[in-house]
Amino acid sequence: TKQSRNQILREIPVDTPPSNPSPIKHTKSSSRKHQHKFSKENDSPYDVPDSSPSPSVATKSSPAATKLKSPLPPRPPPSSSLKRKLSNDFSLDNCVSGSDDTGVIVRVRPTSKNEEEGEVIVQKTSGDSLTILGQPFTFDSVADATSSQVDIFNLVGAPLVENCLAGFNSSVFAYGQTGSGKTYTVWGPANALLENELSSDQQGLTPRVFERLFARISEEQSKHADKQLIYQCRCSFLEIYNEQITDLLDPAQRNLQIREDIKTGVYVENLTEESVCSIKDVTQLLKKGLSNRRTGATSINMESSRSHSVFTCVVESRCKSMDGLSSLKTSRINLVDLAGSERQKLTGAAGERLKEAGNINRSLSQLGNLINILAEVSQSGKQRHIPYRDSKLTFLLQESLGGNAKLAMVCAVSPAQSCKSETLST
Repeated sequence: TKQSRNQILREIPVDTPPSNPSPIKHTKSSSRKHQHKFSKENDSPYDVPDSSPSPSVATKSSPAATKLKSPLPPRPPPSSSLKRKLSNDFSLDNCVSGSDDTGVIVRVRPTSKNEEEGEVIVQKTSGDSLTILGQPFTFDSVADATSSQVDIFNLVGAPLVENCLAGFNSSVFAYGQTGSGKTYTVWGPANALLENELSSDQQGLTPRVFERLFARISEEQSKHADKQLIYQCRCSFLEIYNEQITDLLDPAQRNLQIREDIKTGVYVENLTEESVCSIKDVTQLLKKGLSNRRTGATSINMESSRSHSVFTCVVESRCKSMDGLSSLKTSRINLVDLAGSERQKLTGAAGERLKEAGNINRSLSQLGNLINILAEVSQSGKQRHIPYRDSKLTFLLQESLGGNAKLAMVCAVSPAQSCKSETLST
């Protein structure tokens, strides 16, 4: 009867939210083959501008949904406390715990000789905010034209190393318009990679990260000598050009395929991996890989990066516990120099350059879209399809964008009036 059915329905608790465990993804690395060439892509401070759209995140909750089925899961705690809990629960006792996320850092490059002094449109107003033509923006940190390579390392690189040693997949993306300083920020100028210039002030983020990583590994091994703590590092270097993957350490290997399996996770088939033990080894790989990277001239930048480059280091640590059992922990560092976004009208792209630009902008849009969806899922707790397979870049880095991962984005911008729309888009 109607009455008895209502009584039964009243007894079912509707307002109890379902439990929402958030599983942690432990990544595993893949190992492949080993081999080696040299380049000059980063001559002056700061890349050439690239801009790609990053749509803003909007989250909506539907009251109808709460009435009909079960309500949405509760909101997760603030990211800082969540990360702190993860680093305490999941790091082995032989390691430091991960530091807080560095988030989004904006770096404003100095004006170039071609740009008139009077037309600067970006003004830093505090350590974490700036204005563009009077419109205010706030980020995790802002580095103006006077910032040095050391400042960027302290903001991004040092936390990256600590997070990696704590067992997190850790990535840095350099994003922005072509000519805005991405390549300079990530790699530094070519002459700073020469062995006799490792102390150069212009040394990029990557060599500084590995200098710190090997120093910290040495410290940890000395501190935990009783546990026979041993670290091993393996590096690979690839580029994604027109949605095709090339091995920069062995350029004959082109159009490589991304594979995925339960044991090794996501990996690139036949990609060269080299074991590294010192900053000298890493510098040799960087010189060889950067010399093979695709660059091209546009009206904005004489040596514009025409591909996304990804330098990856897999860090494995083994130690023996009190009961004699061995523990293995694996994490990876990804240093990603994205190709510059651009407007074809501004850069004068035509022919092959136009095709490249179309692929670059599409890939950057897909990355921005994916990050927005991840942010929406994190804020609302709503389950959604995450489109990792929309591009080679997001598929390759899916274990470093979601799951047990920390990500910092360095947004490079130009202060010039002529780059206003690209700077706002970035």
